[in-house]
Amino acid sequence: MFKYLCLSMALIGGACQAEENFVAQSVNWLKSGLPESVNVEFQKSRIKFNGCKHREYVLALTQPLSKNFSLEGGVTYAKGQLNWGINNQKISLKRYSFLPRYQISQTISVSAGMVLQSAPEFKTSQGFELNLPKSKIYMFSSRFEGVRDEHQVEIALSSHKWDATNEFGTLFANGLVDNKLNVSYSAFF
Repeated sequence: MFKYLCLSMALIGGACQAEENFVAQSVNWLKSGLPESVNVEFQKSRIKFNGCKHREYVLALTQPLSKNFSLEGGVTYAKGQLNWGINNQKISLKRYSFLPRYQISQTISVSAGMVLQSAPEFKTSQGFELNLPKSKIYMFSSRFEGVRDEHQVEIALSSHKWDATNEFGTLFANGLVDNKLNVSYSAFF
């Protein structure tokens, strides 16, 4: 599984500068090299308006191990750019996730795992580079079936911990932790 995640990261890293056709061919090639039981999903999203561009690429893999247990993992690459006259800023980051999921019943599943996030690369047109810390997210989530079959409710507890760094003085000197409870409702069309 680890070698497939490394391969997928290479595909996403190369896909950021590639054409649409190359990305589709790469994902199809990855799917053909994996066992039939592995579900591979590639999603890209972007937002663009005057002075702002943001793109995000997500490659998600799901490997069922038994009827009720599956391994979910993924790789994400995101980059953004702000242009405000002479002020330009660029940021990029990578995320690796590993979230095993257990199906309790037909309508309820739970997951616990970790998301590793690279240190975001932040650059400005003035030559200023900001070295932000790496982080880890420990997550526990539960999914329930929603009002209809194609709807779901997810409740997630997470603890996002940034590594300690001396570059920011007291803000990140001892590390920083952000604990959250998220509730989301999704409808799929």
